[in-house]
Amino acid sequence: MVLTVLVVNDFDDGCGLNLRCIVEYFKSNFCKVIESRSIEEALSVAGRENLDLAIMSLSKKSCSDFLSILRIALGVTPLIGVADACSPQDFPFFSDNGVDDIIYSDISKDDLFRKVNSLSDAKEKIYSSFLVKDMLGKQKRKRVAIFSDNPLDLFDREFLSGDTVVDYMKAGNDLKEFASTDLFLIDAKIPNVEEVCANLKLCSLHQHKPVLLVARGEDKEKAVSVYNKNIGVKDIIYTDIHPSIISCKVNAHIKYKRLLDGFYREVKRNTYMSSVDALTTVYNRSFLEDFISRRENAMSHSAVLMIDLDKFKIINDKYGHAFADKVLSEVAVHLKSYIRLTDFIARYGGDEFVVFLRNISLTEIEKISERLVHSVAGKLFNGIHCTISIGACYIDKEEVKLREAIFIADSFMYISKKSGGNSVYFC
Repeated sequence: MVLTVLVVNDFDDGCGLNLRCIVEYFKSNFCKVIESRSIEEALSVAGRENLDLAIMSLSKKSCSDFLSILRIALGVTPLIGVADACSPQDFPFFSDNGVDDIIYSDISKDDLFRKVNSLSDAKEKIYSSFLVKDMLGKQKRKRVAIFSDNPLDLFDREFLSGDTVVDYMKAGNDLKEFASTDLFLIDAKIPNVEEVCANLKLCSLHQHKPVLLVARGEDKEKAVSVYNKNIGVKDIIYTDIHPSIISCKVNAHIKYKRLLDGFYREVKRNTYMSSVDALTTVYNRSFLEDFISRRENAMSHSAVLMIDLDKFKIINDKYGHAFADKVLSEVAVHLKSYIRLTDFIARYGGDEFVVFLRNISLTEIEKISERLVHSVAGKLFNGIHCTISIGACYIDKEEVKLREAIFIADSFMYISKKSGGNSVYFC
């Protein structure tokens, strides 16, 4: 079982657990483990990596704010929560926010892998349900790489005809040379066969490509042994069967690999398109509403900022919509660059943005808000000067409803605008 695993352990709130044993479990099984110290950092990883599994330490204090966002970013990737002091009464809360399974930090390796296998199987079934019944028959533009010390005559003429390319790999080959390869065939006779299989599954270019073992009569037991170690081998090809059967098997693996690739690309594209505002590249209103709907109360020691571009209608009327859109886009990028990585910014509507800040004091909010106002006023956006008005609502207890905090911040922002703009109003 070779997987790419994200392990999230939020130490910032003092709620991190000792997940070292779990990390070592996966590393000892040839898995690639990416460790993150915050959910916000995990969001970045989820956006750039093809993850097979995510594991995070659970506590209401550290998870409740951004767990919903992480769940959306992961898509169908399974999410396992690791609990320590959490009581079973808390589990429904985590389940409602997208955790697929909950384990305790002292779980045994065998029990953990059984749960992982179960979730991985469910994920594959989700993918399979989306497969379309086209692309049947012989695949075009196939590229197969064979790792062997000796040439192998495996395929029939029809498989090799046309645009099929067969490459031979040797020890020391740079895997990047085979970026366009559809499938790998590994000779079970080579001495480091396990290492080769594991390295292919850990390589970001190849981790989702089929890896098949090729075995002659005397190598069958070795091939079965390697296959049973769950290090990414999908099938075993025996050389004593007809080349047409081998060709059919390899063609089928390539076909379904391409179908899954197409589905995965579509899921990633749709997730991104449905979450990000096309003009400003920050989260959009739909994503914001989804986030708000998943949590009723705001976190203690957090804040909501409502930010509005002053006199944006005048800019629109004077310069035109295309020019004004460019201004708004540049302002959004600037705002995003000035807030912390742990913060969350979305376009609320028109020229208005909402920012959520966690683990922050009232004094820090004052500094951040004032810094934003002064930085925008001192910079040109699409060649003109602009100013912003900010309304800030500080939350020092968990009983405050998140929508109420947004309403308060929005009201304070209008007070700031009525006073002439280019200012902050907060409580």
